[in-house]
Amino acid sequence: HRHTPDVPMLIPEINPGHLDIIPIQKKNRGWKNGFIVVKPNCSLQSYMAPLYALDSEFGVERVIITTLQAVSGAGHPGVSSWDAIDNVIPFIKGEEEKSEVEPLRILGRIEGNKIVPRNDWKVSAHCTRVPVLDGHMACVSVGFKEKPSKEEMLKIWKNFKAEPQKLKLPLAPEQPIIYREEPDRPQPRLDRDVDKGMAVTVGRLRECNVFDWRFVGLSHNTVRGAAGGGILNAELLKAKGYLG
Repeated sequence: HRHTPDVPMLIPEINPGHLDIIPIQKKNRGWKNGFIVVKPNCSLQSYMAPLYALDSEFGVERVIITTLQAVSGAGHPGVSSWDAIDNVIPFIKGEEEKSEVEPLRILGRIEGNKIVPRNDWKVSAHCTRVPVLDGHMACVSVGFKEKPSKEEMLKIWKNFKAEPQKLKLPLAPEQPIIYREEPDRPQPRLDRDVDKGMAVTVGRLRECNVFDWRFVGLSHNTVRGAAGGGILNAELLKAKGYLG
């Protein structure tokens, strides 16, 4: 259902308003009870919140993303150890398509009885599998309608709060986006478990010779990107009155 037009693809800090389509979804299907809400691909968590936070102020136009995705993202039994150790696999079936399409759906708007994807972001993705147990990393280059300063970007990330924080949901990270000043951060082993594994850690913000800025983002793929993200979705649905 990730591409079903009346099914919200939810990141609670970004598009809680998409839950408004649930009554329409139920009407479309003749359901009195139950509804469908889906999560996006796990790797999106490492860069969507940082980009979304900047977009409202400066207008994101184009993004190139290279992901370095942990082996746990392939599920169990996952990637063979013979394939993963001492190696990088430059192809993950379906991941690049998801990484290019799903951000636009998350940023879309409700029109009538469906969610219409955003059409003013251009996204290009390379997705790779690396020999890391947990933690998806993304190297991101981004171009804006209006180029911000580094100080402006850092201030927005530091102050970013959204619906889960305002509602004080139990699993919501206190600070959704954490910026590390060290030149060699974020790192999966050091940063994936920050704030219950629910925060996104960003680092290495610097100017880009092709676009405007580039940075590295990291999220815990099996927590924020999977089970924890699902629980946070349920907490938001409960707070909004969709769960009894």
